[in-house]
Amino acid sequence: MNDTQTPNDLIAAYKELLRDFLAKRPSGLRKKISDAIGTNRSFVSQITNPKYSVPIPSHYVQKIIAVCHLTPSERAQFLEAYVEAHPGQAELLTNGALSDADAITIDLSAVKDEAQRDLIRQTLKYTAESLIGLATGRRKDRP
Repeated sequence: MNDTQTPNDLIAAYKELLRDFLAKRPSGLRKKISDAIGTNRSFVSQITNPKYSVPIPSHYVQKIIAVCHLTPSERAQFLEAYVEAHPGQAELLTNGALSDADAITIDLSAVKDEAQRDLIRQTLKYTAESLIGLATGRRKDRP
């Protein structure tokens, strides 16, 4: 970070890169990102628009890169800018914190009702967290 760049400038820089990469790809990619990270499309709009200061959470970065099919050059550019904005995340990102083998993506596009999709997402997330808790000895009680 140089003396004139604020943290928000650095966040905007990697979001500009992502926005430019998305512009080169077919439409519908924001929805695919939304489905992959389990959030609504308005959140994806916020994390891909440099005008919003909302940073991209580090645990979504690898999924976003995969869904967007970034080229090795684009990936390197994006990660360099991301790490400059969030230096504490460098090790997490360079170690591929979440490999494809550790993640499951479920296509809910057949369910047209957004409320039903949200309920399915919440149920699947709770079930997965419970199973992981059982496997690791850290149980999670139902909220």
